[in-house]
Amino acid sequence: MIYGLPQTRSGLALKIVALGCLLFPVACVVQPPSPPPPGPIQHVIHISVDGLRPDSVTTLGRGLAPNFFRLRDEGAFTDNARTDALVANTLPNHAAQFTSRGVFGDDGHGLFINDDPGPPVTLRLIKGSYVAGVFDVVHDAGLSTGFYASKSKFALFDRSWNEIFGAPDETGADNGRDKTDVTFIDGSMSAVVSRFVTDMAQLRYVYAFLHLREPDSTGHRANWDLAAGSEYQQTVIAVDGLLGDILDLVDSDPELSDTTAIILTADHGGELGENFHLLLPDVGLIESGIVPFYVWGATVSAGADLYALNATTRRDPGRSIPPFSDSPQPIRNGDAANLALDMLALPAVPDSTINTDQSLAVSN
Repeated sequence: MIYGLPQTRSGLALKIVALGCLLFPVACVVQPPSPPPPGPIQHVIHISVDGLRPDSVTTLGRGLAPNFFRLRDEGAFTDNARTDALVANTLPNHAAQFTSRGVFGDDGHGLFINDDPGPPVTLRLIKGSYVAGVFDVVHDAGLSTGFYASKSKFALFDRSWNEIFGAPDETGADNGRDKTDVTFIDGSMSAVVSRFVTDMAQLRYVYAFLHLREPDSTGHRANWDLAAGSEYQQTVIAVDGLLGDILDLVDSDPELSDTTAIILTADHGGELGENFHLLLPDVGLIESGIVPFYVWGATVSAGADLYALNATTRRDPGRSIPPFSDSPQPIRNGDAANLALDMLALPAVPDSTINTDQSLAVSN
């Protein structure tokens, strides 16, 4: 079904939720977007490529993955970031990206299942207490947010932060409980990017999240085969083309071109011949826990290694899967929320534990 929910929040008049692979987008009725935050970065686009092995990009090379390499050449990156220390599945690691928290323990976000149980289940119900995320901080500052995903189970996140279950806004003016101004969920990653590009050109979100599913779907079917011309690699090439669409939008819009940052990571990689994203270092199953982490934008050092930029605060884990008790920590996909907020000159996610001091450096 497709339905619109009226918004009381200033800046956006309609929230659209489209669930299912066969649905067509509907028109978005909007008012002018909220004013951007002060500072050089006024927009962050957070992209999670589901099931992206870092070495799939390096194996393809610049010729077949020019937009991935543009992000690498013009930004800071690592091919050796990590997922949660214990779980390498989709929903738990997207919760980590939104909350900058691990999965388990009193300070974890608590989402250990990898399916949406459906209404009325929310992160609060699973955890036993409210779980704030990046959308809370941006929305409660009076700024605009967008949520674009290509798996229907991501409705769990929208529900957790919607106009019913989202926390009251106690920061400045009351912008309401609903933390995501526009939500679009469709089973086609190309439809998701097309819709995002259309909406972003009008709304110019301060923070937007995009989830691209196909490398994961193909990886499960074709075992993350990195051979030239494999089905998995063709899917990563398709993602590269969609990244080109996003970069073209940023380049062509004077209001976005010098003020937008992109954070790209993955919920997990993929083990050749293994379909369950197990993290069993003792038997050599670690590839699902190894993910890329790219940061691109005007304030980011070009071609920089993120571990080199953070030599005193982060440790390259080599081929290990470090626990959260290790110090220094590796860079994790869970760094994304607090890094995005730092780039927007906003405070860290409440109760977060990853990059809580927002010290992850992306430039010299």
